[in-house]
Amino acid sequence: MSFAENVVITQVINATSKHYMKRFLLCFLLSTAISSYSQKLSVAGNIQDTTTKGPLPNAIIMAVKLMDSTLVDFTRSDENGFFNLKSLPIDTYQVIISHTKFADMGYFIFGDKHNLVYDFGKIILQPKNISLDEVTIFAFKDPVYYKGDTLVYTADSFKTKANATVEDLLKKLPGLKVDKDGKITSQGKAVDKVLVDGDEFFGGDPTIATKNLSANSIESVQVYEKKSDDVANSATGEETQKILNLKLKDEAKKGYFGKVSGASDFQKFYEGEALGNYFKKKLKVSVFGLVSNTPNSSFGWNDVYKYGLNNEFDRTEMEDGGVSMSYSTSQPQGIPQTIKSGFYYTDKISKNTKLNINYSYNSSEIASRTTKNSQYFLTDTSYTSSNLVKTLQKNEAHAINIGLEQRIDSLTDFFFNSKIKLLNSSSSSSDETDFLRSDFVKTRNTSINNTGKSNGYDITNNLKLLKRFKKKDRLLTLTYGNTFSETNSDGILKTDNYSYADSSDFLISVNQKKQGINDNQSHIAGVSFVEPLTKKIKIEASYDFMYYNSKQNKKALNNIGGEYNQLDSSLTNNFVNDKQINRAGLKFIYEVKKMRFTIGTKARNVYVKNNNIFKNQQITQNFNNILPFSTLHYKFSDSKMLDIKYTTSSQNPTISQLQPVKDNSNPNFINIGNPNLLPTFMHSLNLNFNSWKSVSGKYTWMGLTYNYINNDISTSTAYDSIGRTLAKAINVNGNYNMNGYIGTSMPFFSKKLEVAPNLWGSYADTKTVINGLENKTQDIRSSLALDIRLNLEKFNAGISGYYSYNSAFSTLNNKSNTPYSSQGLSGNISAKLPKNFLLESDANYTINSKRSNGYNVNYLVWNASFSKTFFKKENFILGIHAYDLLNQNISVDRDISSNVITDIKTNIITRYFLLKATFKFNSNKTKEEDEF
Repeated sequence: MSFAENVVITQVINATSKHYMKRFLLCFLLSTAISSYSQKLSVAGNIQDTTTKGPLPNAIIMAVKLMDSTLVDFTRSDENGFFNLKSLPIDTYQVIISHTKFADMGYFIFGDKHNLVYDFGKIILQPKNISLDEVTIFAFKDPVYYKGDTLVYTADSFKTKANATVEDLLKKLPGLKVDKDGKITSQGKAVDKVLVDGDEFFGGDPTIATKNLSANSIESVQVYEKKSDDVANSATGEETQKILNLKLKDEAKKGYFGKVSGASDFQKFYEGEALGNYFKKKLKVSVFGLVSNTPNSSFGWNDVYKYGLNNEFDRTEMEDGGVSMSYSTSQPQGIPQTIKSGFYYTDKISKNTKLNINYSYNSSEIASRTTKNSQYFLTDTSYTSSNLVKTLQKNEAHAINIGLEQRIDSLTDFFFNSKIKLLNSSSSSSDETDFLRSDFVKTRNTSINNTGKSNGYDITNNLKLLKRFKKKDRLLTLTYGNTFSETNSDGILKTDNYSYADSSDFLISVNQKKQGINDNQSHIAGVSFVEPLTKKIKIEASYDFMYYNSKQNKKALNNIGGEYNQLDSSLTNNFVNDKQINRAGLKFIYEVKKMRFTIGTKARNVYVKNNNIFKNQQITQNFNNILPFSTLHYKFSDSKMLDIKYTTSSQNPTISQLQPVKDNSNPNFINIGNPNLLPTFMHSLNLNFNSWKSVSGKYTWMGLTYNYINNDISTSTAYDSIGRTLAKAINVNGNYNMNGYIGTSMPFFSKKLEVAPNLWGSYADTKTVINGLENKTQDIRSSLALDIRLNLEKFNAGISGYYSYNSAFSTLNNKSNTPYSSQGLSGNISAKLPKNFLLESDANYTINSKRSNGYNVNYLVWNASFSKTFFKKENFILGIHAYDLLNQNISVDRDISSNVITDIKTNIITRYFLLKATFKFNSNKTKEEDEF
């Protein structure tokens, strides 16, 4: 060893004694021998002389463990300047390169078992009189990894086509699925909200962000769960929302970008949309407009809520004030016309104040024609109905959201959010139904015509104050929220009911005017306090007070002498529901690096008063409940995680389920409320696991959900001699359901080929009452799917298939135990051709079997497009798009409810062609480098 080498080594280990040097070398040799059986890191490079530009031999390279400054290994560069440090145990190191004639250079490496080789390439040492201001850090970034509880996808790790949107990017991410309407699921669970850099984009409508933002503007996609911002949505203190956050690249936050597109066949169909975004530091301004009469831009599942189309949602209220919304179909069926517009503004208007305002307008119209075939199974007989329904629905909504975040001081934050919606709608429908006996003899015919208009408003306000303390993790939270809503409706009901009796025929006609007022308000106040007992253990105490008031005034007027002036008391009522809840909770939290465990309970008292003003009757209820809950979040590694959650919750009857007055809007199916209904009580167990292997790229996810419900809200249905039904809401015990899923994504051939099988299944056991007898329905559903993708530099292709099997068993009549299945095969290609041409095509083939006659429909929907990009930046796209080339598109579905099986067909838009032009613009002066 040379004198110069000795000087450098002694400087690193800070020892001058040969005695310490011998001890150090002995320890070094011993540790090397012990670790020789484990995986090792390798560090290599080529050192150059800054003056001669040639190789630099005899430079000393040392690997020093960052944690304790231990010298783990060293070597020197050979005559060609090359070096290689081998057999380094996996750890974090500072690699020091030193030479007597040049200044030292340092690197940090962060080793892991998936990244064992580090090659620094050419390294040029600078003269000693040059001060180095930067240290280069080499680290490996997984395409998919966990950061705390957040699943992070590195966007640039997934190739997308030129001019791709965020939706195109999301379809490439393992574990994420995007359906035809833009609805997103992650590991089998629906994403509740899409954010852009942590903020709602146009009121939270995910399709506006995912269908319009450019994929190359995204740095990462983050998926996580958070506690609902609205106190009313937290039934147990553990209710969460699944969030997808699009983190923009820094360059995308500067200047402006957007697009304008238009398409038409110059005869009937058209599409047009515009999106503009301006960013400057914390300022973000966006504007949006859309007009269309094709399915490509019609309102989807989330538009219904975000743009005020509440009539399209089934709304249920949780006992503790939460509201759950379900949407019966993923895409509104029929012929749509849509206009949307909006703007979004957010800015940090001062050092401690952030303001955001967004407004949206939506006008939609949809005309549909639906045929249904329903089979009714009773204990001693069965019959069939054949139904044709034509509807025209128009909706208009204005919505404005205002949010304010104020930092009062370094320990205190204040949040305010207000949402206001103004709603208008009108509808008309005609319903023709034939009823047939089991021998197919027609026994009855009904003709129903409904027209109506409604208008109203929804107002929601939320306040939150967060107070932190100097003691870490101590937190005080104060919340208050209120809601106000009102809907006024007017309509006309005309029905003719013609019965073909054995002895004589007869006709029953109804001509009524319907008027209704629904008025709702709620007030919710809460306080919670978190106190850390140790570094690992915290407790949280909470108290909430909730008040709800719902009023429903329904009036029916019969037509006498051409005027609606006779009150029908059997269909008229004024009903008020008041509810007060006092709830106290205690939660224990244990948290370490790899695990977070919580357990707690909420105790509550609920007081309910139902007041039937029209009949001067009152019913009061007072009861107490205990709502336990527990969660376990365990992180095996940054790419493997397990979640287990147990919760209890309660669903409160809606005022329509409580109102004791008949609803005869369809005289064939009359509903009546039950003021004696009790809230439901549900136990839920959820298990989720996912794993990502960075070297192979394999991604696996699985989950299981089980729900057991007491006092579930069901129906008691009575059938009269001519097939009319009267349904009343009742409570039943012992309903339960479960579902499970497992899926994996396996890449091959350097991730050019991806194979992704997945399996899903569900089982539900529900009880109803039919003509006074209990009927138990067991519903089994399963689906097996396989998705294969090929991703090449200029060619993408995919093929997928699924098979679903469904079977329902009814104890009342085994004739209803008829299984049915659906099969599907789909494929798609995208080829980048010379001269900036792009060819794209997709096809979906659906097979329906074991259904009613006329509903076993097999159909192939084939779409294709041919486009070309223009200009230096390739930001102008002109193309021809063909939809449903074979003219076979149709909507077919089956619904099983208790003792009724219904097959459904609805008209939708079939074959059409569009010439489409799109212009993308941004403040970047260079071409957008979207990967294909």
